[in-house]
Amino acid sequence: MKLFQRFAFISTLATYLLIFIGGLVRVSGAGLGCPDWPKCFGSWIPPLSASDLPAGFDASEFNFTLAWIEYINRLAGMLTGILIAITAVLAIIHMRRHPKILWASIAAGILVAFQGWYGSIVVATKLKPETVSIHMLLAILIVSLLIYATQRSFYLQAEQKKPPFTYPPLARKLILLLWPLSFTQLLLGTQIRGSIEILLDRYPLLSGDRIFERLGWTVPLHTMLGVATAGLTVITIYLLLKIGRHASELVRRSSWLLVAIALLQILAGILIVALDIPPVGQVFHLWGASLFMGILLILYLEISRGEAGHG
Repeated sequence: MKLFQRFAFISTLATYLLIFIGGLVRVSGAGLGCPDWPKCFGSWIPPLSASDLPAGFDASEFNFTLAWIEYINRLAGMLTGILIAITAVLAIIHMRRHPKILWASIAAGILVAFQGWYGSIVVATKLKPETVSIHMLLAILIVSLLIYATQRSFYLQAEQKKPPFTYPPLARKLILLLWPLSFTQLLLGTQIRGSIEILLDRYPLLSGDRIFERLGWTVPLHTMLGVATAGLTVITIYLLLKIGRHASELVRRSSWLLVAIALLQILAGILIVALDIPPVGQVFHLWGASLFMGILLILYLEISRGEAGHG
C-alpha cells in the first residue's frame, strides 16, 4: 500500500508541475516549436540547426530554443504518463478491495493515455483555443482523480473512520458550488489567453486596453466570477474554521492556503490588466486556478470522510 501511496502522491505533484510547464510553453510561443507529433521535425531528438532538418520541413519554421522547450515539455509529459501508469498498475495490485481508489487510479491512467494522443490534435490544429481548453480540462480531471485516490488511500490507515465531530453542512455545499465555478473560471481563463495570443499574432502592436475591448464579454464575466469565487471562499473558510481547535490540521492548513490563493488570484488578475498582460503573470494565474481546485477537493474529501467511509 505504501508503494501505491508514494507513486500516487508523486504522480499528483508531477501532473501539477507539467501543467505549469505547459503554461510556460504556451506563453513562450513554443507550443509549435515541434510542428509534428510525436516526433520533432521528423526525429525523436530535435535537430541542432536548420541544416540538420530532414527533407520536407521548412527551415523557416525551425527555432532551436522553441523546439527544445517543446521537446522538454513532451519528455516531462511522457515521464508523468509513466508515473500515472505505474500508479494504476499498483492500484490493481494493492487496491482491489477498495474500488473507489482502484477505479480513480485506472481512470487517471486511461485519461493520461488519451491526453497523450490528444496532444497530437492540439499540434495539428495549430493551438486553437478550443483544443487547448480541452487539453487543460483533461489535465484537471487527471490531477483531481490522482488527488482523490491519494487522499483516500491515506485514510485507509486512519485510526478512526469518522472524526469526532461534523463540519457545517453548508461548508460542504459551498465547496460543491465552488469547484464547478472554479472550473468554469479556469476554462474561461484558458480561452481568454488563447484569444489574446491570436490577437497579438495578428496585431503585434495592439495595446492591452484594445485587446480587452476585442475580447468582448468574456473578460467582464471572468472578473465577476472571480470576485464571486473569492467571496464564497471566504464564507466557506469562515464556516470551517469557526469550530476552532476541532478542525483537523489538514482543514486548517488547506483553508488558509485556499484564502491565500484566492487573494493572490485577484491580485494577479489586477496586475495582468495593469501591466499590459505580462506572459509570466498569465502562467501563474492559470496555474493558481488549478491549485485552487485541487485544494478544494482535498478540503471536500477531508470534511466528508466521516460520511463516506474509505472504500
